[in-house]
Amino acid sequence: MDREVFKKVFHFLNKNGALVTYCSKSIVRKRLENAGFRVVKLPGPPGKREIIRAIKI
Repeated sequence: MDREVFKKVFHFLNKNGALVTYCSKSIVRKRLENAGFRVVKLPGPPGKREIIRAIKI
């Protein structure tokens, strides 16, 4: 995913706003962190091991 997309999402979210994605690849996690999000891996729904929650801090 494009780095600029995560920076734009970060810009438009309110403080403490959340982004949740089923994609849990490390590249996505790292790019979210680089954009300024606090990233947490969570247990996924049935059939999915993990999901990512990113919070604007």
